[in-house]
Amino acid sequence: MGSVQTAISVHSRTYMSIRHAMSAALFSRHAYELEREGEGNRRPLIHRAYVTGSIITCVAFLEASINELLADASDRHEPHLAGLDTNIVNLMSKMWERGVPRTARYSVLEKYEIALDLAGLERFERGQNPFQDAKLVTDLRNAMIHWEPEWMPTGSTAVELEESHKFEKSLRGKFALNPLTGVGNPFYPDKCLSHGCAQ
Repeated sequence: MGSVQTAISVHSRTYMSIRHAMSAALFSRHAYELEREGEGNRRPLIHRAYVTGSIITCVAFLEASINELLADASDRHEPHLAGLDTNIVNLMSKMWERGVPRTARYSVLEKYEIALDLAGLERFERGQNPFQDAKLVTDLRNAMIHWEPEWMPTGSTAVELEESHKFEKSLRGKFALNPLTGVGNPFYPDKCLSHGCAQ
């Protein structure tokens, strides 16, 4: 009598958004610990790595989250679609299968706006939070990822703000600056890349 062999295929789905969120939080906490050590801290490069990592993974979280929602709609992964109307899921699925907003042609925030449009919901107010803060952190991440060296003004004061870097104009006063830098360090990237920024 012959033997019967059955092949079983098991698939799993990984959600990177939660990993990115956990990484961003971990890096931010480590940056805080180094800042708490104060001026005696001899690890400024490690501090910068933590803050940079936090900002990059924060934006990776934003993009992974929206991609996961739309991919779940396309694959009809019901457990993660609870509360979404079937018509909305169908519409998101059709658009995702057509590449909208699947490709890098769409910015992270455009993907959210398209998802809100497909769901028949109001878009975020572009001039208000949470859109404004999401745009700022995305712009900051993009500037670091696509780094282009430039001369940075140092020692800017409120009077000299016209000459300050664009990130100084948009980020000053939003969070505590990096206490491990000196007076002569430029606002961007040195002073603004702090635990406050990462948080």
